[in-house]
Amino acid sequence: MLETSMLLDFLAKHRLKIVTMLCQRLCQIIPVDAYSQMPEIREKVAQGVDAFIETLRHDDLAPVDHFIASIVVSRTVEECPLAILHAGVTACGELLLPLLSECYGDDTSRIVADLQRLHVLKDAILQRLVGQYETLARAVFRQRQERLREEYQTQQDFNESIIQSMTSGLLVGDKDTHRILKVNRAMEHFSGFSAADVVGKTVEEVFAGLHGLPIREFAEEVERQGTITLRKHRLYTDDGREFYRSVKGQVFYDQQGKNRGVIVIIDDISRTELLRETFSRYLSPQVLEQVLADKHRPSLQSARRDLTVLFVDIRNFTRFAELHQPEKVVEVLNQYLDIMVDVVFKYQGTLDKFLGDGLLALFGTPLRQADHPQRAVRAALEIQRAIGAFNTSRGQQGAMPLDIGIGINSGEAIVGNIGSEKRMEYTVIGDMVNVAQRLQTQAQGGEVLISDTTLTHVRELVTVYATVEAQVKGRQQPVCAHRIGPRLE
Repeated sequence: MLETSMLLDFLAKHRLKIVTMLCQRLCQIIPVDAYSQMPEIREKVAQGVDAFIETLRHDDLAPVDHFIASIVVSRTVEECPLAILHAGVTACGELLLPLLSECYGDDTSRIVADLQRLHVLKDAILQRLVGQYETLARAVFRQRQERLREEYQTQQDFNESIIQSMTSGLLVGDKDTHRILKVNRAMEHFSGFSAADVVGKTVEEVFAGLHGLPIREFAEEVERQGTITLRKHRLYTDDGREFYRSVKGQVFYDQQGKNRGVIVIIDDISRTELLRETFSRYLSPQVLEQVLADKHRPSLQSARRDLTVLFVDIRNFTRFAELHQPEKVVEVLNQYLDIMVDVVFKYQGTLDKFLGDGLLALFGTPLRQADHPQRAVRAALEIQRAIGAFNTSRGQQGAMPLDIGIGINSGEAIVGNIGSEKRMEYTVIGDMVNVAQRLQTQAQGGEVLISDTTLTHVRELVTVYATVEAQVKGRQQPVCAHRIGPRLE
């Protein structure tokens, strides 16, 4: 037992001095950026000195244990290294000899006896400090690991959700073995295989029945260039089914930057290419791009639509053909048809078909146009002017001029791909088409005849020169035909 009465009185009397000395010693140890925390550090040092004095007073380590428990918390583990806490207790041990010397003066035997016992107490305090610190540090480490696992899993779940929500198909393949490492739901849909059936198998094995897919060439290209992009790639199966896919590939690197394989992004563009293939024959390139860019892309299935039909025919062309060589006939016919098609495309019409020495054009399909009657009439009047100018030029060269007749009608008809499995054609069918064709046959050279339904929409654009009745095959009642020209000012 320590003879603590005299020492306790001395420590209590010089408490503030001891606290100041310890703080000065700690300032030589702790990092410079911790100086801003000195008021908090001084308060903890004072609490430690008080705990030390109480332990001496009661010969019980409980006050020290309580103090250690109060300072060794999660924040201590994360912000204050054990070395600093260890240094604080060690600094206290370094002060023991000068303090005992000041307390006992020249009484060496008491100084040595108490110094030995106090160092034993200091070592016990250090053991308790290290033990509590390590216990808490392990707990903090486990908590941090668990938090990191949760954050990692959350991130993984988030990434997986993004991958599975992609509308593009995704496939990740191993660099060396070509084995499939991952596919998403869109790829399952495009390929017809579930992820469980393909992951772990080689790309060649899975897609063996799909022709037009040069897998090794793709892999070599990605290896050589780091990426590959095929905006339109045609694939087909043994039973003749065709698919169009947009294929993009790039090198897949792991976290260490090592080339692990390739990431392939695939989009199904079959419908786009089918529309392009179908409508490229009927539409101007500009209108075709509008149709393909429209998120409400038209269906090729037959459907009822409100539209305007325009028929054009060259008058007396049979007589012209009798008087000229076939090569010349074809040359002249192409010149006339070129003029007509250019105007139809100018007003965003659809070239349905050529009819010998004439054509059928549609307005209001596949691109919906609220003003399709006005577009058709403007196109007809411009065709009339352009052909007139062309005939004047031909007449000046001594060539035989050819006039045209135009018939226009507006209303509902069935529009879409019509035909057999061997040959389908995008066209229009209905009574209103028959009426337009009959108006065209009634039109004399240089005339434009339109129906009542069309006139209703274009009265402000045209001048009506005459109204006649035209008999349409299959109809008992005649149809009113209005001969029109440009609006007179």
